[in-house]
Amino acid sequence: MLDKEKRILSFNKAFCDLFSCGREDGGVTGETLRLITANDEDYSRLLQDFDEAVSRKGVHAIEWEFVSKGGSLITAEATISPILNTSGNEGKDETEGFVCILHDISARKEREAALRAAEAQLRHAQKMEAIGVLAGGVAHDFNNILTALIGYCNLLQMKMEKEDPLRQYVSQMLASTDKAIRLTQSLLTFSRKQPIHLKPNKMNEIVIDAEKLLKRLLSEDIELRTVLRPGDITIMADSTQVEQILMNLATNARDAMKERRMLTIKTELADIDGEFIKIHGYGRPGRYALLSVTDTGEGMNEETKEHIFEPFFTTKEAGKGTGLGLSTVYGIVKQHEGYITVESEPGVGTEFRVYFPAVDVEKEEARPSDQDIRGGKETILVAEDDREIRGLIEEILRIYGYGVIAAADGEEAIRKFAEHKETIKLVIVDAIMPKKNGKQVYAEISRLSPTVKTLFVSGYERDDVFEEDIQVEDTRIDFLAKPIMPDDLLEKIRTLLDGHAGSIPSL
Repeated sequence: MLDKEKRILSFNKAFCDLFSCGREDGGVTGETLRLITANDEDYSRLLQDFDEAVSRKGVHAIEWEFVSKGGSLITAEATISPILNTSGNEGKDETEGFVCILHDISARKEREAALRAAEAQLRHAQKMEAIGVLAGGVAHDFNNILTALIGYCNLLQMKMEKEDPLRQYVSQMLASTDKAIRLTQSLLTFSRKQPIHLKPNKMNEIVIDAEKLLKRLLSEDIELRTVLRPGDITIMADSTQVEQILMNLATNARDAMKERRMLTIKTELADIDGEFIKIHGYGRPGRYALLSVTDTGEGMNEETKEHIFEPFFTTKEAGKGTGLGLSTVYGIVKQHEGYITVESEPGVGTEFRVYFPAVDVEKEEARPSDQDIRGGKETILVAEDDREIRGLIEEILRIYGYGVIAAADGEEAIRKFAEHKETIKLVIVDAIMPKKNGKQVYAEISRLSPTVKTLFVSGYERDDVFEEDIQVEDTRIDFLAKPIMPDDLLEKIRTLLDGHAGSIPSL
């Protein structure tokens, strides 16, 4: 209870339990509520709430932060009730004091804050998923265009004499297409549709292998520190893609550091619990390899952090960044069923923490698989709805001696296969076609001829094409990602026809 000057008149035991008051000797009697507010500004606003209660002549409820006995801030629901004297001068009500009831709601506010954070994380994940679908679709369509462009440039180069002065222009065109390929690969990686090849790898070994490249990437005035966990951690990963993560994060750090220039790469073992999984909305608890990349750069504010993983978002000047570096990192991490978090403070620096699931298997030794590119005399059915790509594949195959039967959609492919099933030894089929898609075509022709070999081509990742519909152990099938390189196509064809598809990574 307070008097009209807002001084404390009386209080109960709960008040003493929450705040330091020395109840036995009257303690805080006569003190104001400034005693339990954080600062003068907060106290002034609290007095305004008391004045609001007086003007309303009724109960006024507010939420306020007070300083507890231990010195920490607590959130309380405060109910202010004026005590009115109705026999005042000229019949006007006068405020004699206040009854103030405080209810500690700190735990509830913490739960609400945690729920809001989880909802924000979910919204962010949904937004990134939607952007990923869009990016993957754009990259898929662009890969079709690139396939025709690259293929015909290669054919043109093959038909030109080595001394032809125009040959250099074709080489320049092919060099430009390499940049376009890297762009589409970045988009596909972000959308998690870029093919990756997972196998057991040692986390520390990947960092050590990347260290030389990182030193070339960074300027001489940047100190690079690596802190590796004793005893390596095995992860199921595409080592090239993990190196790409390091390169992109290091590039980002290099550009952010102006004066104090130190980049620290650290490996650790982390145990992820159910609460972490719940916040991120996917995955499973367990042991993870933690790769952290910390810089001493300018740092980021909260608004920038909200957008850093979005494609084409950049804080760099025009022409100095594509905005795809961190979105590529995000896509690679998600493809590895991992997590990425970022902590940053303006003027201090930024730390990215990347988590990869740890596994107990040992690293596999690489097996050489190079072979000479050869042609053949077999007949191949080419099912591709894109006219330019279909024509390109036909031309490549004929140059290398193969017989070709072409189809522009799934139904035509099935019909032509039925007509020529005795002579067709291999089917090249686009995964996405009108009338019947690649998997439907494969199912039909497999019924007609169980031994026929099939090569799927697509601008999407093999996992998106096959899912669980096709047995990964089946050596009669293989996959080739667009844009299609003539040498890669010819090598895949011979591998299938010669019966060595079992040595190719599983679908």
